[in-house]
Amino acid sequence: MPAICLADEEYLRVQVTAPYIEMHTGPGETYPIVQVAERMEWVEIRKRRTDWFQVVTRRGRSGWVSLEQMRRTQTSDGEPLQLASYSQDDFRDRDWEFGFYGGDMEGATLLGLYGGYSFNENLSTELSFSQALGDFSSEYLFDVNLLSQPFPEWTYSPFFTLGGGVIRTEPKSTLVQAEDRTDTTAHVGVGLRVYLTRRFFLRGEFRHYTAFTSREDNEEFDQWKIGLGFFF
Repeated sequence: MPAICLADEEYLRVQVTAPYIEMHTGPGETYPIVQVAERMEWVEIRKRRTDWFQVVTRRGRSGWVSLEQMRRTQTSDGEPLQLASYSQDDFRDRDWEFGFYGGDMEGATLLGLYGGYSFNENLSTELSFSQALGDFSSEYLFDVNLLSQPFPEWTYSPFFTLGGGVIRTEPKSTLVQAEDRTDTTAHVGVGLRVYLTRRFFLRGEFRHYTAFTSREDNEEFDQWKIGLGFFF
């Protein structure tokens, strides 16, 4: 399979074999088409974002072309351009990720989902929402955190988290007589990402929380979870 980037300032050139390929202003169908590259025209591949490739024409016009349309090109030796759908390199260079998880929070069943944005391959920010279903109450957590991934090139890649949020406790009125309450929280955590295939990866995580209550003493609790995520 031809390499996308040959050197720091040398890029793979391919020739359009379809009547034309559409060049968008960004990596997605929702971005407008800025121009087309017609049959027999040569373009350089500069960058890849999952299913989208940034190309530059001989006149210096830049745009993003989908994976499906890039397969309608050929290399200088006349062979069709062969492109893998996804790879671990795409995972390392991701912009967005989403996922869901299940686990345990002090004996209660934990369910949740999250979304994250990567500033670079080492640092990202995330929002998450969780619900813990206990025998006597239900807890709802909303968290914002920073995530540091020091070894993004590893298949089994550890990460560390630091953040805060709020927790709302709603007792089950049929079992106990207590008021609902909302407290702020802070947490630290450690986890592991494992790239699986295509856009999917496995994620496991442990977090230690401190809840700052309106009473004189704060509360501490732990959270274990594992889930599946996808990126783009």
